[in-house]
Amino acid sequence: MVKVSDRLAARLRDAGVGRVYGVPGPAVDPLLRALGRGPGVPEFIQARGAESAALMACAEAKLTGRPGCCLAPPGAGVLRLLGGLYDAAADRAPVLALVGADPEPRRGDGPAVRHLAAVSVRCEEVSGPEPVAGDALDRAVRAALGDRGVASLVLPHETLTAPAPPVLSDPPRRLDFSGLSGCPGIRPPSASVRTAGAADVDGVRRAAAVLAGGGRGVVVIGNAGRAASGQAARVAQVLGAGVATTALARDALPDDLPYLAGVAGPLGSEAAAALLRDCDTLLLVGAEDLDPTLLPAPGRCRIVTVDRNPDDCPLDPDASAVRVNGEVSACLEALLPLLRGGPDRGWAVRVERTVRAWRAAGETRARRYFGTSVNPRSVVAELSERLPDRAVVTTDSGTALDWWTRHLRLRTGMRSLLSGHLALPGAAVPYAVAARFAAPDRPVIALVGDGALQGGGLNELITVRRHLDRLAGLPPLVFCVFNNGDLNRLTWQRRAAEGDPLIPLSAEVPALPYARWAQLAGLPAVRCDRPRHVGSAWDDALGRRGPLLLEFVVDGETPPDWAAGPDTDRPRPKAVSRLMGPAR
Repeated sequence: MVKVSDRLAARLRDAGVGRVYGVPGPAVDPLLRALGRGPGVPEFIQARGAESAALMACAEAKLTGRPGCCLAPPGAGVLRLLGGLYDAAADRAPVLALVGADPEPRRGDGPAVRHLAAVSVRCEEVSGPEPVAGDALDRAVRAALGDRGVASLVLPHETLTAPAPPVLSDPPRRLDFSGLSGCPGIRPPSASVRTAGAADVDGVRRAAAVLAGGGRGVVVIGNAGRAASGQAARVAQVLGAGVATTALARDALPDDLPYLAGVAGPLGSEAAAALLRDCDTLLLVGAEDLDPTLLPAPGRCRIVTVDRNPDDCPLDPDASAVRVNGEVSACLEALLPLLRGGPDRGWAVRVERTVRAWRAAGETRARRYFGTSVNPRSVVAELSERLPDRAVVTTDSGTALDWWTRHLRLRTGMRSLLSGHLALPGAAVPYAVAARFAAPDRPVIALVGDGALQGGGLNELITVRRHLDRLAGLPPLVFCVFNNGDLNRLTWQRRAAEGDPLIPLSAEVPALPYARWAQLAGLPAVRCDRPRHVGSAWDDALGRRGPLLLEFVVDGETPPDWAAGPDTDRPRPKAVSRLMGPAR
């Protein structure tokens, strides 16, 4: 007998869901059984915790553009799911959350519904077999992709175990979501492109007039502008402008472009901060995730925004700007023929000089080390020289993020993933696990601090061990651990705020031999504690197949750029750097 759970599993596959990450429980066991019944349904990957399952779904959505999917039982399962779902909601990743129903909930107002509604663009409690097999899932997928967020379905056990209606016993039709362009990888039909591109012809003309009239232009590419990065780069070349990206769009363009100034963020690239400070025209391309505190003061700069929807603009509604709304790639294509490069290329020369100086300073800092400790900058710098083609690099939110921002050099075809707005500690490991399952042909590297690893990442290494036989023959999956015995970014923010580099460690992490722990769990591991062996350690790790934990014992006294003085690794005498934002 075909049950609703069987039909739902097949329907998920037609919706583009390749895997369901989750944790088991009696309320969702019928769906778990259906997910284990062959190649016609998504694969079930059991995570060690519900939050990790949601983070894995979020990472898959970010990497592929298709809906990620997570599953949890009601009660505590829903509460633990929320951390990862808030990550997806904050970064606008399309995620389906499937949860069991609480026992005897009040219709539409059960505890699961109330919790999920706060984080979801759509939350629906299913009452019978027909909506589960058809309309409810369609609505959830369309909401997740169209609104770029979390869509939740609450599934009662009695619904999952009910016989599927006979009319639905035929193979389900493949869902058509081609008209939804909210995420990378979702291609809109040509009519949609024409409509979006022509929606604001007057706005495009006014934008061209503003941009052509400026002499010191900067283009910022945000997460919603990733698909238009090629057009944005062409605009920058015509105008002689500099380019920066948000952290979520870190991989939108290759780092070898001479006018690419890195990540624009409160703790981001000093080159990007300098260009934003001195520009007279600013083009924001899908930059919904740009921190508005980075924008020039009112009246100092003319701003043009290009966004799919008016609500996506990072500016205050009352801020003065030319706003162009429509499909971002189409709008930039319409803009390009109206632009002309100015006769004075002095700003373009200054942009490239600023970028070269910033990169040279980073290379110099990465080569330094003190005593016998490994310089954490050198760990990422040496990785950059050896990154395999099409690599996926995930990073955590501690100082690993600072070295990722400063020293990672991505080439065309590479991807980077992180918890952007939420900066959720420990996300790098489940992100990397999901990247491995979603892209088995790509090398995957996770950059994670020891504090974040202890905060949850160690548990998901057990998930890797569970699938070791399957993963052993795939390209490398490297978990790079920065072992400094400290919550290092938090420590530097406190030291910076106090202006005293000699205060004691403020966020000590208990000592743990990470490589030995991984080996005890049955995973290959390498430990490096000598500065001159960093490159060879990476050669060893990237030359292998399958998972490996690579532990570097690094110097916790190496400050990030925002806490160090110019061209030195000594802390700033006063840590109130203009690049420094609030502690996270």
